Amino acid sequence: MRLCLDVGGTYIKYGLFNTAGQWEIQGKVTTQRQSIDDFFDPICQLIAEIEKTYQITAIGLSFPGFINQKTGEAVYSGAIAPLHGKNICHELSQRLVKTYPIFIENDANCAALAEMYSGNAQETESFVLLTLGTGVGGAIVVDGQILSGAHFRGGEFGMMVTDFHQNSYRSLHELASTSALMTEYRRVKGDSFIQEEAIFSEIDQPGIHEVIENWSHYVGILIYNLSVTLDPQKILIGGGISQNDRLIPIIEKALEQNPYWHDFKVPLVTCLHHNNSGVLGALHLIETQGGRK
Repeated sequence: MRLCLDVGGTYIKYGLFNTAGQWEIQGKVTTQRQSIDDFFDPICQLIAEIEKTYQITAIGLSFPGFINQKTGEAVYSGAIAPLHGKNICHELSQRLVKTYPIFIENDANCAALAEMYSGNAQETESFVLLTLGTGVGGAIVVDGQILSGAHFRGGEFGMMVTDFHQNSYRSLHELASTSALMTEYRRVKGDSFIQEEAIFSEIDQPGIHEVIENWSHYVGILIYNLSVTLDPQKILIGGGISQNDRLIPIIEKALEQNPYWHDFKVPLVTCLHHNNSGVLGALHLIETQGGRK
């Protein structure tokens, strides 16, 4: 059995897979961020509980931040501050009774692996995966390989500055994320609450049309810049909002306003695996990395 963990700021999702790649069990535990020990304790408890029934042969980790997947170090660990600069594979291994091969990769890169091996990027050598959520993230695949960058920061699209004269150094995290869209929605609607996946159902309401149009403009700028820089075969879009069928047409409408888009146009498609992408990507990480610890 392979145990795959997708570490997020709120929850750690997990899946146990048999040798045929089929789910045996899945679930989630709360992410503890107070200290290193607090973070690893529920993971170790989960592994001990699973080992009562199953034999784990390898562990895969989808992890936020700048991840050196060759050494296991989290150069930067996102919202899990106690793990900055720590070797995640070593820290976990020394807390376990048994020794397992442990593999780790950045969460967006894991999502790209999931789409490449069993999702909407199959038989695609070069593509970009863009995630729209609390922030803006992503992954770059060139000639079938993840482009991590010299400092493991490849795919940090949300840190782009694209509108300096209007917004100074505000990044695309603050302009193109789903959080940015929802913040502007609440500014217009007051205390109204709506799930992000349903926000486009209100696109014809006064004020909301402008909010969505302005947001899609920033997303379109990002996609255009990625296309002219990387020339991918396609761009995949993930995040909870990508489950809304109206997302792609709204972004494409914004892109069509760019007079240069027709020269650099590439297909836009949503990710297939959505919330399971990190766990599935960790599984593919185990399968592709073999026995390397």
